[in-house]
Amino acid sequence: MRNQLIIRGCLERARFTLDLDLSIDLDEPLGIMGATGAGKTTLLRIIAGLEPDFTGSVAFCGEVWRDGMIDRVPTHQRGLGVAFQDSRLLPGRTVENNLNFATQRAPAVDSRLDYMTLVEALDLQHLLRESVDSLSGGERQRVALARALLARPRLLLLDEPLSANDSAHRQQVIAHIGDWMSAEGTPFIYVSHAAAELAQLTRQVLILDQGAVRALGKTGALLEAGNVVSGTGPLSLAAVVVAKDHGSRTATLEFTDSDHAVGALGQGERVVVCREVSEGSGLDAPLQPESDEDQH
Repeated sequence: MRNQLIIRGCLERARFTLDLDLSIDLDEPLGIMGATGAGKTTLLRIIAGLEPDFTGSVAFCGEVWRDGMIDRVPTHQRGLGVAFQDSRLLPGRTVENNLNFATQRAPAVDSRLDYMTLVEALDLQHLLRESVDSLSGGERQRVALARALLARPRLLLLDEPLSANDSAHRQQVIAHIGDWMSAEGTPFIYVSHAAAELAQLTRQVLILDQGAVRALGKTGALLEAGNVVSGTGPLSLAAVVVAKDHGSRTATLEFTDSDHAVGALGQGERVVVCREVSEGSGLDAPLQPESDEDQH
């Protein structure tokens, strides 16, 4: 397993303790899912060396990045490409400046993902001279993704990287990510609330629930499993079909204080539920808003 990631240790949070004992072969793309506040973003931050209070070890490809409370390899030397949900761009600079920042610091390796390929595929041509401070949320996320890829990473960490984009941009970019990473041979971890995105991009999924690992297995098997989503399950979401229209092949789910129409489902079946929004709204609305834990 040339891309083995090993994480062992714990990190205490106000609401839970993230307790990890993982050995994952990242030769297959990994998805991470779980309810808001489950620890998804925190796990990526541990991998990136951004959680100084983590007590344990992190190793990738046989290289020990952290041991106990000591970082043997600092974040900037780990060869990571990182795109968090809030984009974290260099403020007061243009899109071009942000992309050049990554290009200038990237290792000299062969890659098919040149600057203009990414700019055009991510629909950034008309934004290059714009200040990142003036961009919409979706535009900022696409700039952050381009910057992460231009870093020529050994490992790519993507945390809800398209949540602020409309459905057209999401589908376009998701298709590109799968093709690009396959061609480049770059291992990546993709955090998302959207089961459809995980099904398209990943081959294995890790499910977190309040800091604990509830499941790790093949994406298709876990997304199809009836116990993946339940009132007490990994996503802490419950949905029950209360009505069904055979003519339109839709069903109505009872969830919290509202009903949502979904595709044809059996009565009483438990499902992964994602709520779509109108194209151009600039928002991808998960069933629950992101918590403070998933924003830092």
